[in-house]
Amino acid sequence: MVSESDFQNVSLGEQTWRYYESGEGRPVVLMHGFPDTPLSWAGIARSLNQAGYRTIVPYLRGYHLDTLVPGRPYDALHVAEDAIGLLDALGLESALLVGHDWGATVVYGAASLAPDRVRGIVPIGIPHPQTLKPKNALQAVGMFAMARHFIYFQLPWAEAGTRRSDFRYIDTLYQRWAPGWQGLERDAAVARAKAAFSTPEVLTGAIDWYRAMGAKVDRRLRAPIRCSGLMVAGAKDFGGHLGPYKKSRGLFEGGAELLVMPDAGHWPHREEESQFTDALLRFLGRTP
Repeated sequence: MVSESDFQNVSLGEQTWRYYESGEGRPVVLMHGFPDTPLSWAGIARSLNQAGYRTIVPYLRGYHLDTLVPGRPYDALHVAEDAIGLLDALGLESALLVGHDWGATVVYGAASLAPDRVRGIVPIGIPHPQTLKPKNALQAVGMFAMARHFIYFQLPWAEAGTRRSDFRYIDTLYQRWAPGWQGLERDAAVARAKAAFSTPEVLTGAIDWYRAMGAKVDRRLRAPIRCSGLMVAGAKDFGGHLGPYKKSRGLFEGGAELLVMPDAGHWPHREEESQFTDALLRFLGRTP
């Protein structure tokens, strides 16, 4: 059972990364999203370790006090640099990157920014940001229904609203994004997110990822993705619109698969963890 006592820090320059690692073999970095923590990867990391892989599971910057860097923004370029910086700090020439939600945005960006450092990527729950433009009114309504929190987190009182009634808004997001996911694992993920956000600076850090969305995207992040990819989506996420994922495949020079889990919402890797892990191991086995 992984706990906070298993985490360690590594620093390079002003930045500190807090992470836990286990296993030996080819390195695989597993990045969580919002509202979540690294501990949600524990079961998947264990399966990868048993299959002969080393796993590195960091907090996204802002999600732990040790990772905060005053004045460092959360725009797409800087968070992509965070992923490459972690490889530098650990002395890794390259790694395969897996990311959910904001973690998916990070791995897309890192693959474009430093193609020689990223062997393959597995983005979960988010298509490539370049493709997130609805084609018609129906798609726009569906996407807004799932992503209206993007607007909410721009508001100056977002922190206060999120803390209200024991972080009831976090419960609302889990229910909205993954209505079919129930059980102890789901409840534990919610509780961990609430515990992390009980530190005011951490809650602000997590919300600041959304507040940075208006920043201009660096041209380097628009470069084609040279490595191969496995995109994972829940069919009940994003209002059921998979068009952006299909368009995202065209951005991979190395080719990309799309795994759609029919009964899953925004956490397909957790809602159908066994199916996801099997697909991930197959992808790893095919990745040079």
